[in-house]
Amino acid sequence: MPAEGRVIAVGLMMSVVALSAQQREPDSPDASASFEVASVKPNKNGAPNAIPPLLPNGGYGASNVALKSVIANAYQVRIFQIEGGPDWLAFDRFDILARGREGTPDALRPAMLRTLLAERFKLVAHFETREQQVYSLVLLRSDGRLGPQLKPSAADTKPGLPLTSVGNGIGRIAGTGVLIDAFAGVLANDFRQMVINRTDLKGRFDIDLRFTPETSRAAVPEFPSIFTAMQEQLGLKLEPARAPVRVLVIDSVQQPTPD
Repeated sequence: MPAEGRVIAVGLMMSVVALSAQQREPDSPDASASFEVASVKPNKNGAPNAIPPLLPNGGYGASNVALKSVIANAYQVRIFQIEGGPDWLAFDRFDILARGREGTPDALRPAMLRTLLAERFKLVAHFETREQQVYSLVLLRSDGRLGPQLKPSAADTKPGLPLTSVGNGIGRIAGTGVLIDAFAGVLANDFRQMVINRTDLKGRFDIDLRFTPETSRAAVPEFPSIFTAMQEQLGLKLEPARAPVRVLVIDSVQQPTPD
């Protein structure tokens, strides 16, 4: 779960929360999709990220970031879908500042990141489908009755993005006009494994789920674990299963070349 007080919006570039269960394999690195200028430096001081991750013209900025997170952004996968590679991918930190040419569409940002990774880190990777432990998100009741905190949305707006927050030992996932696939994506990031939506619920929903996180130090008796809370509040449950999951396999990678 996120750290105390931190709020994560699904759909931000620096988070893989927004990814749907059905993921398209990105194109290979392409020299035509590259940043105009890019700086990559090791971060030794542990300074937090102070650069907006999404810069104009497809630009990208991050400080004190693990390369594994950058790879996830570039290949549009979640961290747990990356397999192989040396341990330093998760532990070494880097400052990256890359700017695109004027007029570059933001949609090219992942492809430009892949080119940067190939050029500066000599990254070679490929996709495979491997069996992994997953959760199936299913209806709790055979009659399809939902819980009190999961209601069809009356808002006539675009699908909303569920937010995850943790504060004072209480976890919360809430949103208006949320697609169940997007909710499953939030759960996947929290559990660090794929959550497959098998509810067959169509349309948009208003969700307000409150629970005590597994990692919370504070005991909050009125809020149960997320597993129990989902059943009581949403009328949904998570069932452990194994299923084929698309993963990105790291073939080779090197420490970055100097600027």
